[in-house]
Amino acid sequence: MPRSFASAVIDAPPSVVWDFVKNFNGTPLYLDLVAESVITDGQSVDLLGCERVITLTDGRVVKETLVARDDIARSLTYHLTEGPFPFSNYYSTMRVTLISDTGGSFVDWSSVYDCDAVDAEANDHLLADQIYGAGLSQIKSRFVPTRTHA
Repeated sequence: MPRSFASAVIDAPPSVVWDFVKNFNGTPLYLDLVAESVITDGQSVDLLGCERVITLTDGRVVKETLVARDDIARSLTYHLTEGPFPFSNYYSTMRVTLISDTGGSFVDWSSVYDCDAVDAEANDHLLADQIYGAGLSQIKSRFVPTRTHA
């Protein structure tokens, strides 16, 4: 079972970063390839089992279900139930942890999934670099400290 992973160090407290990333419907705010995200059936964005339907900028549709969320550990896990990708049995987790010596955040985004061996490297590049890495860069840019000059 392949695993894809990306991480970022963000110069903001974990509680602040978590308040932003815990929104299961917030992907359009940090993934350029997402045109729209809608939680189905008017469910709450933090309800386990809620489904989001994501429309990508190219019109393709992805459906994902929130399967775990822990506000104490600052992590959420979702399951891809439908999408135009060459993998299956996909589960992804995003976590925000404290960097104790700076007070900043370490954010990691990872997934496990099944795929044909021939697709493993391309899937890892798509997920780790083009989706997770790009998304984490967007999230990090939201928390760039402003410097004041004396």
